[in-house]
Amino acid sequence: MRPSIIQLRQLVFQRISIEEANPDSQAAGEAVDFDFEGVNFGLHQDISPIDPEDGSDPVAFLISLGINIDNKEGKPSPYNVNVLALGIVEVSKKLENEKRAGVAAVNGMSLVYGAIRELVTSLSSRCLPGPMILPTMDFRDYLKVLSPEPENGELKVRGSN
Repeated sequence: MRPSIIQLRQLVFQRISIEEANPDSQAAGEAVDFDFEGVNFGLHQDISPIDPEDGSDPVAFLISLGINIDNKEGKPSPYNVNVLALGIVEVSKKLENEKRAGVAAVNGMSLVYGAIRELVTSLSSRCLPGPMILPTMDFRDYLKVLSPEPENGELKVRGSN
């Protein structure tokens, strides 16, 4: 076993809201083994390179990931969830510069999502509907890293909802 080429260096939560979707229901444990098929997820995703002071190619990236389940459309979930997390990931200099942003986007989003998933499970476990484990996600379908735009040099990530 060896360390990965990507490391999560920092993680903070900007917003945490987890509430029972139907507090009048007395269905204890309804969240256990909940099937998310048909649940409408709101997703916010963003990635920005953190430019090194020495002007070299970036190895650190700021990841912003938000998950929202408001139960206004689709299959109702036992909880309304609104969580926004920020993470800083660092990609090894051993990886070619052209590939770093893609690795940071897909793998970095996965690392931050894992923290959100654990938070939701932990907090919901103390509520009447029981622990809700968010489904595992595959961020390859959501993220397509674009080349830096010539007018401002910013990294853009498609897929934010």
